[in-house]
Amino acid sequence: MSLDTISAETIEQIKKAQTAGVNTTTGITGIDLSDLISLIPVNTPFRDSLARTKPKMGAKYAEWRALINVNNSQPNPFTAFDYSAPLVNIDEMDVTALYAKIGAGYTVTQDAIDQAGGYADAKAVTIFNSINQFKVGEDKGAIGGCLFSLGTPATPSVSDSPTGGSIAASTAVNVKVAARTGANYFWGGSTIASAQGSVTTSTVAAATHSATATVTAVRGAVAYDWYVAGFYYTTTVVNTVTITSVPTANAASVPSLPGLYTTAPSAVPTVDTSAGANQFNGLLATLAGDYATGGATGLVTPGSGVTSGAYFHSLDGSPFTVSGASVVELDNLNQSIFDTVELSPDVYMMSSREGTALSNVLLSSTASETFFQPNLGGRSEAVLGAFVGWYVNKATGGTPVRVEVHPHMPPGTLIARTDRVPFPNSDITNTLEMRCVRDLADYEYAANRNAGVAGGGPRFDGETYANETLINKAPVAMGVLQNIKS
Repeated sequence: MSLDTISAETIEQIKKAQTAGVNTTTGITGIDLSDLISLIPVNTPFRDSLARTKPKMGAKYAEWRALINVNNSQPNPFTAFDYSAPLVNIDEMDVTALYAKIGAGYTVTQDAIDQAGGYADAKAVTIFNSINQFKVGEDKGAIGGCLFSLGTPATPSVSDSPTGGSIAASTAVNVKVAARTGANYFWGGSTIASAQGSVTTSTVAAATHSATATVTAVRGAVAYDWYVAGFYYTTTVVNTVTITSVPTANAASVPSLPGLYTTAPSAVPTVDTSAGANQFNGLLATLAGDYATGGATGLVTPGSGVTSGAYFHSLDGSPFTVSGASVVELDNLNQSIFDTVELSPDVYMMSSREGTALSNVLLSSTASETFFQPNLGGRSEAVLGAFVGWYVNKATGGTPVRVEVHPHMPPGTLIARTDRVPFPNSDITNTLEMRCVRDLADYEYAANRNAGVAGGGPRFDGETYANETLINKAPVAMGVLQNIKS
């Protein structure tokens, strides 16, 4: 076929596509090119609240020395005349915090930059997105990072109920459990699984049995993975679970919990991954871990060293308990901190679920006070619904404690944080701080290429990262409530 014939055929096709006049089907339209938008939440209140300090020199870890409270072990100060006063007891402890690198990498090709020209700066967008993900990861790590193992959970106790499930009579229900740190909650992993706990359902004929498994709370754990008959069953944020069937395969997905790592465990864990070798200890770990003894540095598995002194209490899957206009668990926490160091927490850090549960349980109490605006406009245009933003610490004579909702606080856990230690000569400017050998910075590698691969270049590779650690100078003035049902 000649080129002339091809050209003639092409012209004929164009003629057939012609229409009389112009309408919406002709394709003569403009392009409404709106702005490039981002739907990625970057809500990092805890990391944003931390003072960022820099040491005077580079190091592998930060170290400081603390004088521990020994007021209750001092000698009687009353002295006979002509006798010298008794010597004061002093208890000093060395504390360390290991530095860690935390960062987020990026890559952008020159072609992508060129094709986005006039619309968006592709390279700047890429770097900015990397910074945002750094901030999100840092916020998660500052709360949940953990350098030490939580230890193997105890054997769970398992009980049978003739209702609530689809398990047949006279069926063995075998259960193991593994605990997750805050870092495991966000990025996967856990302790080694416990020994097996078991129950055999009763002889009641109906196949409607269920089983309830409970494990002793693991100090510092925020979630628990449950394995039934050797298969992954589910993950809970309390130390108990209801089992309604005996699985024959691993659950394909994790439950819908905010921020929980989306990949489900595929086997009963036999290797402990609760200790993150490349992490620093986040806030929860600085409260849960023990101070090492025998010349070692850093924090170690709870129960294997000297306790941090932080208050811990597990609700074991129960909700907050209201007495009058007060929450019993918060009052007990406040009282313990005051009895120990004569301070009040400044903030209760919790997930939105605990924030809602706390408000609901307090505002639904008949003993709670309700205040109306005195003017008519306020009464006729009332705003419904309320959130408890402050809680009165009765142990200190009425100190208000702020209620803060944190998007990266795993549900089921509440941390009472103390930001001020106004003791004489305490030398504590910041109770909590992010100590940075190298603060957040953008590091761009040389222009790169990888021949024969999509995205191989020419391209620009880089990362935004910091070399840092979280320092907690007063864990004894803080506390944790675990396994809260919300």
